[in-house]
Amino acid sequence: MLYYWSRIIWILIARKFQTEVDIEDELTRSFRVRLFDCDGFRVMTAFKYAAYMDFIRWEMIARSKLYNEILPKGLAPSLGSQKIIYRKPLKLWTKFTVRLRTMGWDEKWVYHVHKFEQNGEVKAVGITRALVWKKDKPQILRQILQNIAVKNLDKKPPEWITDLFHTDTNIIQDKF
Repeated sequence: MLYYWSRIIWILIARKFQTEVDIEDELTRSFRVRLFDCDGFRVMTAFKYAAYMDFIRWEMIARSKLYNEILPKGLAPSLGSQKIIYRKPLKLWTKFTVRLRTMGWDEKWVYHVHKFEQNGEVKAVGITRALVWKKDKPQILRQILQNIAVKNLDKKPPEWITDLFHTDTNIIQDKF
């Protein structure tokens, strides 16, 4: 957990020295599989993929206009759900790249796809939906997007993405 929070703090500090990014553009970041990322077979464990997905989403917020719209106003970006497909393992000490693309949004959720790549090959894909909270209430995403001058306020995510999360409410309410 120490590495996680030190990385988030570093992202927030480094934002001052990096160019601004547009939330509709792809953001790419390279990492290396570290010793404590791995299991006994020297491959990255499943839970570490989610942490790297967090890092790049935080970087997107920190380096875009979202930062001034969210953090100084006391809003809290939160992950609502995620699905990860693992194809091939990432091995100890190897470099890999995470590509983040914002696929769309609705009134409440913003949807992202994270691709883990190594040597031109997709190793895993993570799909997430996130929202912004203030005082235990989800905020209307459209207003936040208007405030940061997003061009396409009606950027609907592909149907295959929304279908992935369609039954989440039923699962939480134990209706599966």
